Amino acid sequence: MRRGKPNDPDRRARILQATLEVIAADGVAGASYRGIATHAGVPLGSMTYYFPTLEGLIVDAFDSTRSHLGPRYDTPLRNARSPEDIVDALVDATIGATSPTLDDIRLYAEIRHYGIRHPDVAAVLQAVEDDALAMTHGHVSNSTALTINALLWGWWSHRLAHPDTPLDEAMVRRSFEALVAIHATDHPVHTKEQIHV
Repeated sequence: MRRGKPNDPDRRARILQATLEVIAADGVAGASYRGIATHAGVPLGSMTYYFPTLEGLIVDAFDSTRSHLGPRYDTPLRNARSPEDIVDALVDATIGATSPTLDDIRLYAEIRHYGIRHPDVAAVLQAVEDDALAMTHGHVSNSTALTINALLWGWWSHRLAHPDTPLDEAMVRRSFEALVAIHATDHPVHTKEQIHV
């Protein structure tokens, strides 16, 4: 008997993913051990083995969304060699190949709303934002990175509010071109700010 040893090494990851999917579909209020276990296809008893409290499971699931940032921002921006490349990466993150699905955006909205009243989730939100800013700091100034972050969330929120009306790519591109152009003309400030990071 392998007491205390998990039977399935992927079970914990499946539970976290199922939690995110349940919350995206039904909100945090609709998340329960039983419903998540059913969605993940795992025994109900294994839920408390990995996650002794439902609150802890929700926080850990939200924290796992930090891994979404790598393919969405980090890799494309790391390969950017020109302002045009930066804009292309940001447009893709908004409406292109690396952009979140509507279910993803719905999930992110749930995280934000839940974080208003739950300090542990608020800390996750801050970590996600800090990660996103760190990925853009090497390409734009601190203030421009903050503005890009706010604009991305604004575009995603618009997509969620108008799911049947695709965003105009030219309009999205112009907005990011304007921000990157501001950075280009404000490069001395970028240098000064980077010294103090």
